[in-house]
Amino acid sequence: MTDLLCLKALDEACRDLKEARFRYAEAALALAQARGKLEQVVDKAFEQKRFRPIEALFCEEEAALKVYEEAVAALTRIEERCCILRLALAHERMLMVIGVPRQRFH
Repeated sequence: MTDLLCLKALDEACRDLKEARFRYAEAALALAQARGKLEQVVDKAFEQKRFRPIEALFCEEEAALKVYEEAVAALTRIEERCCILRLALAHERMLMVIGVPRQRFH
């Protein structure tokens, strides 16, 4: 059987997708931790009616949110790439089954 042109690209995209899902999970966890820490500090400040400087925690949460949003965007792009490559691979296989010459694949 002739090698499928899209198979290698799809394998690479699937590896990238696995890595993006991992980075997304890490970013989601970091954001949840930053928000949890910030929530505790704010709750404690309200209870004690004392507001010590908590700007650093807001900055930490903002930075974690930025990383999370970037991870979501990257994951979305890679998922779209995988879907497109799966469709291209299915089309390529169909063309091979019906016997279309390889140079007409593109």
